[in-house]
Amino acid sequence: MADLNQPTVIVTGASSGVGLYATKALAKRGWHVVMACRNLEKAENAANQVGLQPDQYTVMHLDLASLNSVRRFVDDFRASDRTLNSIVCNAAVYLPLSKEPQYSEDGYEISVATNHLGHFLLCHLMLDDLKTSPAEDKRLIILGTVTANRKELGGKIPIPAPPDLGDLEGFEKGFKAPISMIDGKPFKSGKAYKTASSATC
Repeated sequence: MADLNQPTVIVTGASSGVGLYATKALAKRGWHVVMACRNLEKAENAANQVGLQPDQYTVMHLDLASLNSVRRFVDDFRASDRTLNSIVCNAAVYLPLSKEPQYSEDGYEISVATNHLGHFLLCHLMLDDLKTSPAEDKRLIILGTVTANRKELGGKIPIPAPPDLGDLEGFEKGFKAPISMIDGKPFKSGKAYKTASSATC
């Protein structure tokens, strides 16, 4: 039987990496974690691999590259009757080998769609849920990477192209295909990722 009084946190991208181990740590401290992920089977397997018990987590579908998916996720979460205490925006896509831009179903370059726009909409829609939550300690946490720093190449796998928001020319022009970069310039995969991180942070 689900304990709806447990503090509840939504973690995006909770099926691997930082998101998964944040999920494990939070669950050990008594939180109920909503694992918001694109791949439900992968998320369930990951939860089992780190030893989570069924009452410690709920897997819910969320594809941040789809604005409709974000809206459905919000509706589904509200239907669960859980009280929201915190959101951890962690999910991201990084496609360093892409020579050409990939686009979301809404027509936006995929890394900005996922890493920035999807999270922005999620936070915008759920801000009132946090505001009206009776929880005393409410938090909205956005994880960023050092790659948002123009001088940082980025961990073990260097990402040399610096982020560049420009004057948001890409957004001004509608930011849909064939436009793929926030600054309106030609596509570079590493730069797209770093710029999305920079815009979110």
